[in-house]
Amino acid sequence: MNENGSIPAKKPVIVYACSGCSDAGEIADRIARRLTREGAAQMSCLAGIGGRVKSLVMKAENAERILVVDGCPLNCAAHTLKLAGFRNFDHLELHRIGIRKGSCPVTEEKIFAGVEAAKKILSDETPSGVAAKNSVELVNQIS
Repeated sequence: MNENGSIPAKKPVIVYACSGCSDAGEIADRIARRLTREGAAQMSCLAGIGGRVKSLVMKAENAERILVVDGCPLNCAAHTLKLAGFRNFDHLELHRIGIRKGSCPVTEEKIFAGVEAAKKILSDETPSGVAAKNSVELVNQIS
């Protein structure tokens, strides 16, 4: 409880999708929208982060947790957040779950797989900075 006796509102989990022009970008977008409809996260505008729109940057700064969904290995969404100064976020890279840019028609099965992968990430109680660091270490070991 806060000082006036009310329970403070829980900070939202924000999700950003690359929403790129490829099939994988569309899947990333649909995953973020489905997470929002199901109440697992709240989709926000990645273009607003890139454009440094004050209210949208503040929304990200005030988030409990941030999940980024990238459709392909270019990781445009993650790069956009990093350029805006955000480093503490979880990252779902769809190519790591078998969704390949240019060769994956948008299907309910692929969207469902992405939503489930996102929920698994969000169910991990590891702080996102640690998860992101571990993800980078894993990528470095694979490379």
